[in-house]
Amino acid sequence: MNMHMKEICFTEGEYTVKTLSLPGEMEAAFKLRHDVFAGELQWVPLSTDGLDKDAYDDFAVPIGIFDDDGVLIGHVRLIYSPYPFMIEKEFASLLPEGGMFGKTASMVESTRICIRKEARKDQHGAMGLSHLLYKALYHWSRLNGQSRMVTIVEQRYFLLLKRSRFPFELSGDFKPLGKGVMSGIIILDWGRFDAELSVKRPEFYEWFTGTWIKRQALNKAANAQIPIHTRSQPHAAY
Repeated sequence: MNMHMKEICFTEGEYTVKTLSLPGEMEAAFKLRHDVFAGELQWVPLSTDGLDKDAYDDFAVPIGIFDDDGVLIGHVRLIYSPYPFMIEKEFASLLPEGGMFGKTASMVESTRICIRKEARKDQHGAMGLSHLLYKALYHWSRLNGQSRMVTIVEQRYFLLLKRSRFPFELSGDFKPLGKGVMSGIIILDWGRFDAELSVKRPEFYEWFTGTWIKRQALNKAANAQIPIHTRSQPHAAY
């Protein structure tokens, strides 16, 4: 993991959401990814050690959700420019005609987003954890100056995100991956998210962004009261 990026860490009820850094945390993420992407979806081959890891893990930012027993139940991995995206190689078959998707210096790719099978017992609980992962993506992106996010999702999950009013835009068409799972490339602009969700779903938006908004307000208040030559940088994690 690249160490110059700022980390996140916050609690949400019984859950702790944080950037992963410890060896045990990473192994738990590799195991969860293997269970989902090799065992269930068959997007990647089964490995002898039961772990899903690749060269992207050398520079990507891993984020996880832990329950109150310390078990990793949700995970997502972020790859940021100028590093190569999986969409540009492994999933290039999903790219629209011409092979372009508008990659910029402030765009990140979220990959390997997954939730432990036991935590997906009902759709409501699974969607709540998915929203929590996207909340983590929002806060990490805002903290690190990233304005857009691209990812690959199943078609059925894309429909759920649209029902939640997430303004994702489909790039290209949905095509079969793995064992025929219809999947596609979608892009989210966080500025558009702020503009639309603050109006269409204000209570959800307040929950989703509240920590970030309060942090910015506190920083502005502190900066207004402290002479510029004595200002200290805000803590990286929150």
